[in-house]
Parts: sequence; C-alpha cells; structure tokens
Amino acid sequence: MHVNKKALTERILALLLPTMALTSPVWALDTINQQQLNQLADTLDVKYRLLSNMPEQCPGSTAEFCYHAQIEITSPFTANVDGWKILYSQVYPATESKSDQLTLRHFNGDLNHIAPSSSFTGFEAGKSQVIEFWVASSLLNEGELMPNYILTAQGLEPKVIKSTQSYIEPDTGLEIKPYAAVSAKNSVMQSHADDHYIKYTSAALFDKYAVQNYKLDSVTHAIVPTPDSMEVFSQENSLNLQKGIQLDLSGLEYGDVSAALQRLDALGVKQKHNGIAVHITVRGEREGHAGAYQLSTREGKIQIQAQDSAGAYYGLQSLASLLSLDTMQVPAVTVIDKPRYSYRGLHLDVARNFRSKAFVLRLLSKMSAYKLNKLHFHLADDEGWRIEIPDLPELTELSSHRCIDLDDKHCLQPQLGSAINTDRDGYYSIADYQEILNFAKQHHIEIIPSLDMPGHSRAAVKAMEKRFYTLTKQGKHDAARQYLVSDPLDATEYRSIQHYNDNTLNVCMESTYAFVDKVISEVAAQHKQAGSPLNIYHIGADETAGAWVESPACKKFIADKSNDVHEVEELTGYFIERVATMIAAKGIEVAGWNDGLSETRQDKMPRKVASYVWATLPQNAHKVVSAHARRGWDIILSTPDVTYLDFPYELDPKESGYKWGARRTNSKTIFEFMPDNLPANAEIKKDTIGRHYIADDRTQVDDNGKFTHQPLPAGFRVTGIQGHLWSEVVRKDHLAEYMLFPRLLALAEKAWHRAEWEVPYNYVGEKYDHTTGFFTTHMRQQRDQQWQDFIHAVGYKELEKFDRLGVFYRIPNVVSKVIDNELHASTIIPGLPIQYRINQGEWQEYVKPVRLSQGENIELRALSPDRRRSGRIELADLAGTARF
Repeated sequence: MHVNKKALTERILALLLPTMALTSPVWALDTINQQQLNQLADTLDVKYRLLSNMPEQCPGSTAEFCYHAQIEITSPFTANVDGWKILYSQVYPATESKSDQLTLRHFNGDLNHIAPSSSFTGFEAGKSQVIEFWVASSLLNEGELMPNYILTAQGLEPKVIKSTQSYIEPDTGLEIKPYAAVSAKNSVMQSHADDHYIKYTSAALFDKYAVQNYKLDSVTHAIVPTPDSMEVFSQENSLNLQKGIQLDLSGLEYGDVSAALQRLDALGVKQKHNGIAVHITVRGEREGHAGAYQLSTREGKIQIQAQDSAGAYYGLQSLASLLSLDTMQVPAVTVIDKPRYSYRGLHLDVARNFRSKAFVLRLLSKMSAYKLNKLHFHLADDEGWRIEIPDLPELTELSSHRCIDLDDKHCLQPQLGSAINTDRDGYYSIADYQEILNFAKQHHIEIIPSLDMPGHSRAAVKAMEKRFYTLTKQGKHDAARQYLVSDPLDATEYRSIQHYNDNTLNVCMESTYAFVDKVISEVAAQHKQAGSPLNIYHIGADETAGAWVESPACKKFIADKSNDVHEVEELTGYFIERVATMIAAKGIEVAGWNDGLSETRQDKMPRKVASYVWATLPQNAHKVVSAHARRGWDIILSTPDVTYLDFPYELDPKESGYKWGARRTNSKTIFEFMPDNLPANAEIKKDTIGRHYIADDRTQVDDNGKFTHQPLPAGFRVTGIQGHLWSEVVRKDHLAEYMLFPRLLALAEKAWHRAEWEVPYNYVGEKYDHTTGFFTTHMRQQRDQQWQDFIHAVGYKELEKFDRLGVFYRIPNVVSKVIDNELHASTIIPGLPIQYRINQGEWQEYVKPVRLSQGENIELRALSPDRRRSGRIELADLAGTARF
C-alpha cells in the first residue's frame, strides 16, 4: 500500500510527538517536566526479558521463527506523569504487542518507542509497567539487545536511562548488559521444534573437543597458516633468535619487509650487527607464483628466496610463526610455500559502529601476519558515513555521528542504541585515509573501499537533503539540485530489510549519478595521492526492494521510451549497470554483492566484475557461484555461515553476534570448510538449526528445457575468500578484536592453504548430503589430525604472541563432563590454563579431574597464556544435563 508522503509524515509525528495536553479520561496526570524526566532516567529499572523462543502463537506473523518477550519498567517512586516516550533499539520490530497501559511502535530502522496509552495511570512506586510483544525472529543471545534507552518528551532535553547502559566487566573485558534477561542456556538453544542444537550440552562439546595423546613436539615446527610443504630436520640444532638477526637483501628494498621486521622486533627478535644472518632474495621469475617463497632455517642461518617482495614479506612472517617465545628458538626446517588464492580478505564495517584509525592500523598489521592481503573497507551505510569528501562536507558534518535528535538535521537518528557515542562515531579525514592506505601498502594489503548504494544509503540521503535545503535557502537552486539523491515528491512507503523507510538513493535522477561519480572520483584521487591506485571498488548493490514506486522522477523515467527500462523492478539492475560502466571507464574493476549483480544484464556490464557471493551453503550458494562464474566474473566467497565473524562463537546467551546465517561459528567450523567444492560441504555441515541439507550440483532444467542450474565451467576456481565483521552489535574496538580473533586465523588458513583432505570438485556435477560418502573416512582422519595440528599451534604458540602484542582475542568457554564422579574440563583451544572454584570459594588450578562431593556448585574459567585475563565463568554441568 502506498500513501501520500505528507500523510505519512503527519502519522509519524503523531506517534512520536503527541500533544502534551493528553490526559487519561479517568486519572489526572501531570505533563512531565525536566526535573521529573531527569529523575526517572536516573532511577527507572528496565528489564528486557525473553519469555519464550517457541511461543504457542506468533501474532501478526507467519514466520518460521518467533519469540515472545516483555519489557518491564519499574520506578522506585510514584510519578503520575504523562507525555513521555522511551526510544530504544531492537533489531526486528514487534509484530504485535500487548499491555494494559503502554503502547509499542516501530519508528525507523531498529528504532522503536514505548509510550503511555490513554489508560496509563502513572508510575506507582515499586510496581512494574509491562509490555509484552512478539517478534518474527528468535532471540538466542544478548548481542541483539541494544543499550541506551532514551527517555524523551516534547520540549525537554532527552536523557539516557541509566539502567539500560552497558559496562565493561573488569576481569574479562567483556560487555555486560544489566537490563538483558536472556537467562538459561537451554531456553535459547532451542528456537524451533526441530532444533538440533538443544543437544549441544557442555558434556557433548567436551566429547567433541576431546584430544587423545597429541604429541606436542609437532607444535615446535608449526606455521600458521599451514605452508604448502615443509621438511623438518629434527637432528639439527635450532636457531636461537635471542641473539638477533642481521639482514642481507637482494632484489628488494628494506621498506618492502620493514613491517614484518617490526613485528619480529615486537616479539623480541632485534636487528643486530652480530645477529644470525638472514639472506633474502627476490627472484621475480616470469612464470612464478605471486606471493611464493622458500624458507630455510638450517646450518646456522636463515635464507628466504621469494618470487616477489610480498613473498619475501610472507617468508619473514612464517619465521615469526616458527618462533617459540618461551625459548626464542626456531627449528631447522625448509619450507616451500605459495598462496592458495590471490584474494585473501577481510571485510570491516566501520559504518554502523566506527572503528578508530588506531584500530584499523593494528588490524592491518595482524592481517598481514597471517598473510591476508585485502581489506574490504565498508565506509558508508544507513547509520554512518566515515570518509571525508571535501566538496561534500555534509557527508561528515551530518552523517558521521548520531545523536538523540530524530529530525536528521544536525546528526543521524540514534540507531543501534547509539545515544552514547563516545567512540562509536567519527570519520577518517583525508590525512587519516592517506595514513591507512600507506600503512596497508607497507603490509602488502590492498584497500577496497565500499560506500553501499543504492540501498543502505540513508547516511548519504540525509546529508544530501541537508545540502539541498541549505543551498535552496541561499537561493542557489542549481547547486542545491546538483547532488540531490532523493526525490522530494516521492510518496513511496517501503521498508528495507533493516526496516528503514528512507534509505535508498533515487536511481531515476541524474543528480544521483553526479553524486556517485563525484564520490568515486574523490576516493580514487585519495588512493592515487597515496601511491595506491584504486584498482577495485565495491558498490554494494544489495538488499534494495520496494523503493521508487511512487516517485514522480521514476514514473517519468520509465515512461520515457528512450530508456531501456520498462518496469520499476528493473531499476536496481539499471543503476548497477550504469554505475559499473562509470567505474570501468575510470579503469577500476567493479565489485558488488551477488544479489544486486544478479539483477543486471550481462551485456550491459563491464567484462571484468567481481561478485561477492553471500548466499549461505544450505541456501544453494553453489548455484549462485556457478551462475556468476558462467558470466565470466571473478568470485569472492563470502558465505555467511562460514565467513561472517559477527556471528556468535558458541551457543551462549552471553555471547554477542547475529545468528541469521549460523548459530555458532568457531575456529573448527571454519577450518572444516571446503571452499573449492561448496556443495560437498553438505556432507559435514548443517543449516541454522542443526538439520542436514541436500546440495544438488547436477545439471537441472525446467519444463521448457531451460537450464536452471549447471555445475561450474570446467577448470573454474574462485578468486578468493574473505571474512566479514559487520558492526551493528560491536560497540568497542577491543570487542571487535574479540569477534575477529582467534577465528580469523582459521579463515586465513582456508585462504592460504589447500588441504589434501578436501573433496575435489566434480565439474560434471554431483549431489551431496550427509549420507553420500564422497568425504571418505580417510579424509576425515586427515582433517581431524590437521585440525589438531592447527589448533595446538594456535593454543601453544600464537596466543602467546597475541598476549605479547596486546590482542584482545576471545578466551574460550570451559566445557566439562562428569566421568566416574570426577569433573573433567577442557577448552576448544588446548594449552590454556583452567581454574575452578567450589561454592564461590577461591579459584584453584585445574591440573587433573576434580572429585565431586554432594551439594557442590563448581564454576570454571580459562585464562590467557600470560594469565592476565580470564574468559567467562561457566557453571559446570554436574547433573548430566545442561545446567548453565
């Protein structure tokens, strides 16, 4: 249904800004004043309580998943006041709500508001006001429950309700949300009648992660990510790098490897005149493999022969990986190595919640340590614009920060619980971006900027509307319209997948394309100035639906027979085709998400296109890859159920992260991924609630004989793979590190190394499920052994380096099982110290299974190798069933 824009605006204003004179027909309430608002904000106790993930009914929804919850508001004193509202963020709007005295409405994006109804009688001291609601989703952890509820009233200064502020727990460094009441683990593990994750008890995970008789000798010569081949000379003496190293370079400059040397220095390996000789030679062979190198640590010296400067850099990083910090020694080995994929990336979203420049620089250093070479830099979205464009200052003046205002005239609305923005907003100045580009170049990483369009563009839309109104008031009408990206007369009512009603560029206006061209040209100029040419630009182009239907500009555009667009549904494809052509004309490869690119016509697109495929494995990601491969496009695997690092590590209500593509994504689930044969993963992986699925990669035709699917073209291989950190629920820099590490190392392993145990792709096509058996018993045994090699290297070597370098990685939860009346404990990462305490007593070291006594409660936690930080406390399951 489409309504007049004026009527829609009046309706929204009526919801958000009610007349202060409203009073109950029975109870006389006072209009709230500033003093009362301040007092309530300081003292109201707010609780968001999950009632059920499987309610008997889901009012207002036919969705497969639904949860039932309530918000409980309690005042310690009586306050007979009206005219207030509470604004709060909730990822999915309620489909229906119920309360005797309160109303709940969705405003825009994730912003909702609670207000008194006409029967509201005021706050009675100690008595709760409750509103129940149903949401077409499941609530599996506290990550989705945004902080900073805002108490507001017309004409008064809004305040954040203190009880809804989160804080950082001292021992763990993790975010605590006192308002969140997502309690028992078993209540969030099952969200569907057929949910298999209910079986993932602590005891089950203990069995899954159990290790028998692993020989730690192999850790000494481990390198992460695993090299192509290695020979170990156990009879030769190790090299002691405590003595330092002395460089001898041939065919490269010191700056080509300086960043790797700085990392070695931070790990205690200094450059000294009398240090161990390190000879590095770049060969530059015509037929060589980019990034390839050979490393030898034999006969008292270190030799690195590399194809190029990147290979020399990676050889030094492998030397750092060989290093054992406790002895400062590296074993005698020879390594022959090269990367599996040319594209080994990480997508970093700084639009939703900003990441500081210091964080980005640290991240680039850590990425390069594990041989990742692309940073897909997501610089703009609905909630923020994060890069300076000097000729369009409104982009950063307005859209780089959010505040409590709702009119978008001076800042953006407080989406994602962002009323308190200490370090969640900001932008990169030209100088900042230049520094990031230069730093990336030193670390052999390419920056791929992305400013999502035409959807996910609310920040751009509101900034350009401000520019339009400002210049119009000054009488500069032509300048005002020059970069306008929205049609002021557009009366379309739509809702994006993130529930915005105003986040899409109008693709029918020439000024929109002038804006796009201006922005891309400015970004390209910044790259050129830094000596890092913009080779590939990601336009986004995803999740655009429902817009433009009532836009006069679009109606006129479609009616113009000279345009090759005849239906409103064709407009997204037209926009992508036109912008892609614009980008290609600048000598830049165009990239985008697969869903938008699928709407284009191949003959209207440039020859070289990179498609980032973010369909999940159970949702036939292999079919999308094949369809785009047959268009001749490069494919970057972005499968969410493997590569999205904003999903939870484990099934735990205290873990943060979205869960729509995967309920749990830990290092092991990533390590087991077979990227060259997507359908074969159906033999070992499951869908979002733990069910088996079928992946049919055979040739398929419809009733008219038209191909609906074909296997990959003979010999085709994807260009690469990237991890993703979307930032909607990541509010602090160190918590972003928590979400990335250590599982980013498993992603780097898949990007760099092709394991022998992976099922080869069948270009004729095959059907796979958990019974088909192409992944043989021998392959499983190989995988399991290599997983132990990898995770022991992480636990016994890499985490110590993280501690030394100040990385805030996730310390895993302790899992446990009762065997013969003794409590056995472990973690997914071996080698970490484990402690336990009985009945809230003193913490003790876990060195062997704990003998149990009646009536005991035992808590467990793991520590970092340097013992300076602990993980979350887990209550041991002593009854044989989950008692978390």
